[in-house]
Amino acid sequence: MSESSRTLEAVKFPRYERRGLFMGQKWYQLLLLAAGVITASVASATGGPGGLFTSGPTWLSLILLGLLQYSRIPYPVWASQIILFLYRSAVRQTRFLARPESALLAGRLVLPGGLGNLELRRTAKGECFLVDPHGREAIAVLRCSTRSFALLDADDKAWAVQAWSRVQAGMAQRSSIARIAVQDYTVPYPSTALRDFYDRNVPRRADAVSGLTWGERAYQDLIAAAGSAMSHELLVAVVVDTAKARRRIRESGGGMAGLERVLRLEVEAMTTALGTHSVKVDEWLPEDGILDVVRGAFDPAAVAGLGREARTVFPTAVSARPPDSDPEPPGLAAGPMAIEERWTYLQTDSGFHQTFWIAEWPRQKVFPGFLHPLIYVGDFRHTVTQVIRSVPTVEALRDIRSAQEAHETRRRINTRFDRPLTREQRAEEEEVAQREEEIVAGHGDVRPAAYVTISAATLDDLARHRQELESAAAGAFVELRLLAGQQWAAFVAGGLPFGRGLR
Repeated sequence: MSESSRTLEAVKFPRYERRGLFMGQKWYQLLLLAAGVITASVASATGGPGGLFTSGPTWLSLILLGLLQYSRIPYPVWASQIILFLYRSAVRQTRFLARPESALLAGRLVLPGGLGNLELRRTAKGECFLVDPHGREAIAVLRCSTRSFALLDADDKAWAVQAWSRVQAGMAQRSSIARIAVQDYTVPYPSTALRDFYDRNVPRRADAVSGLTWGERAYQDLIAAAGSAMSHELLVAVVVDTAKARRRIRESGGGMAGLERVLRLEVEAMTTALGTHSVKVDEWLPEDGILDVVRGAFDPAAVAGLGREARTVFPTAVSARPPDSDPEPPGLAAGPMAIEERWTYLQTDSGFHQTFWIAEWPRQKVFPGFLHPLIYVGDFRHTVTQVIRSVPTVEALRDIRSAQEAHETRRRINTRFDRPLTREQRAEEEEVAQREEEIVAGHGDVRPAAYVTISAATLDDLARHRQELESAAAGAFVELRLLAGQQWAAFVAGGLPFGRGLR
């Protein structure tokens, strides 16, 4: 679709490239194959056919371990994940228990692992941002609102797609921005919340003698039939690389004051860019807003999980803290009380969670908005997250040259062994050539990764939600992959507004 076109056109996504050192094999696969061949050769040379047969299980296992794959993932990768998960389980890194009696550092979030290093900082205007001193990043979370893409006409959809491509191109040109994460939280409200809101805001008529009017009865019947309501909250996390922005921070005054000024400039630039996409930035989240989102992710049943709109529309659904109770530290109030990571799911205070990675985008051409089945699936809490990392032009061109060299080597090997080039390999070469043309034409290069996190109160509900999600994924023409053995890292990437990806 050209820049001047106002026609909505179908698009095609490039496939994830799987390149290797030789014949598509990674270095560890080649090492296992070489070990198997050497083992067989040594056994045959020293023991003859008997030795070769006796050592067969050893060298055959090495060769198969280097060649076989499961779900397009080599067996050595699965083996490393299993070993790492078993080690973490043995040293109790898969469990976390909060200790309210322990002393807490002011301005820190009580979260497991490296997330415990995140520092909460307030700006001069009351907004809040997170600082990761070890990762050298600063994170600002924006609450946004926009019109539903599905309700736009074709011309407005085409314009929105063009505007979003310009947002990503502008992001690629700003070296200070490491990543942005776009998250759509779907939160169900109980069926009683709408009824409570109606009873509280509709005054009773003092002269009502004969009961309700036909209009009031019809409205109450409509409320009774409405059932539970679903709310969508859109958050955008802007992650600034403080190492790359070191010069700008120093020129802005240095320290936290300089970091705040640089972060505010990036937020203002992102706000302007999103405005061209018809996305309105309602607010830069303050400390209470960030804590509510984090608490709601870990404890879906907690009243803190309700967003600002829920507290405004359904205030009776939020129980107030007793006035005589001791206030909890902000970091402890937002963090979970307990976490237990299993191989296929994560258990937190009041919920079970599973996070999936979109391993394959649609292979055929699709129209923008194809992810609607995932976003609007079911009546359960789920989060769709897209983490977008900008790639500098020099790095992108270097990666393209590396891919072209790998493709040329593969062509020579196929020619030497008289092997035909598969259609999948041709498609990869065409996509690399198209990517090079777009970068040379001045477009930015970004690397997207998408995750879907579902939550439930019980494991049975979680299994039911997963079936609904997988059915919706088939309707969206995407392939979901459960991130087994790394559910905690996947939950951080897909369920928390920190703008982090797995890799």
